[in-house]
Amino acid sequence: MGIEARLVGAWRLRHWVALADDGSESQPMGQKPDGLLVYSGDGTMITVLGPGERPRFESDDVTGGTDAEQARAFATYVAYGGSYEVDGDTVSHQVETSLFPNWIGTVQRRRWELDETGRRLTLTSPPVALGGATRIQRLSWERVSR
Repeated sequence: MGIEARLVGAWRLRHWVALADDGSESQPMGQKPDGLLVYSGDGTMITVLGPGERPRFESDDVTGGTDAEQARAFATYVAYGGSYEVDGDTVSHQVETSLFPNWIGTVQRRRWELDETGRRLTLTSPPVALGGATRIQRLSWERVSR
């Protein structure tokens, strides 16, 4: 099985830790982050992630909500998609659409590692600005069985 084939499928976020230069760790999306990552066989990827228990808006209007509700929702969620390529232990996401518009047209590189069972995926970023601090982000995913 080729490298790309080992990544193809859906992955559920299980753990997210931000690593500072001084060795300290934080959990930017709390102790129970939630998210999905999908790598398709045709080279398309998409991911959405945030805290596991996000506060609901008062209104059910998808484009509604108060300014405070909208700001909180934006500040606690990451969503982007595009194409991907694998080169050794690096997967490069070519961002075509993103909740954070500054990422559109960029390449987000992540070091990837699968455990021996092929069921646990770890992605590690270079330093990324998130929540006012620039840190290495390490996300652990579990393969979704449907």
